[in-house]
Amino acid sequence: MIDTFISGIELMGKGGVMMYPIFLASVIAVAIIIERLMFFKKCNENPDDIFTAIKDLVRDDKQVGAVGSSESTEGPVSRMLKVGLLARKEPLWKLEEKLTVNGQEEIHGLRKNLRGLEVIATISPLMGLLGTVLGMVKAFNKVAQYKGQVDPSLLAGGIWEALLTTAAGLAVAIPVVIMLNYFERKVEAISFLLEKYGQYLVHHLHEERDKPANGNDCDTAKPGQSELTGHRL
Repeated sequence: MIDTFISGIELMGKGGVMMYPIFLASVIAVAIIIERLMFFKKCNENPDDIFTAIKDLVRDDKQVGAVGSSESTEGPVSRMLKVGLLARKEPLWKLEEKLTVNGQEEIHGLRKNLRGLEVIATISPLMGLLGTVLGMVKAFNKVAQYKGQVDPSLLAGGIWEALLTTAAGLAVAIPVVIMLNYFERKVEAISFLLEKYGQYLVHHLHEERDKPANGNDCDTAKPGQSELTGHRL
């Protein structure tokens, strides 16, 4: 393993100055990927079970406070449903507004640091190409200095070293693009769940509020009384 590390250091030295920013970009990319993998692992939850539990809690005001202290509220969908549950007695338009704002905040958190991966995936091949161009300039500059009387093996060695930066840039960009697409798919899936269960909660609370009203509407007027005035006809 030590020999591999030493070989990597030697290749960086041969590749030229552009190998160092490419290496730095790879370290940043690895740190972001590890952080995002750990984050999305914590986001694993079963929204159906959470929503079923919340529907039961809506009917029992004494247990609503238990949602805030539950460890199941670590996921984005759970946190959004908790916000909606705590605001369940407010007007529906205000409830929907709170759910929308909270959903946007959760999506913003899901996309944290993904812009950095996009930048690294874009500039890594460009830095590699720049390093290759600089190396080719130096190689052909030697040809010009010796007026074409240069050892072909020396020229080939210079070109080989110059191409190292392109290989390094692509080696960084390809896995970063793969992981970026994976994270984007995770964000899309969780965003769909946020919208879906947010609407479910609003509809469920709306139905719960309409139940007493519907019950009153079913009351019939007493015989001999007007439904409008309540006076005996």
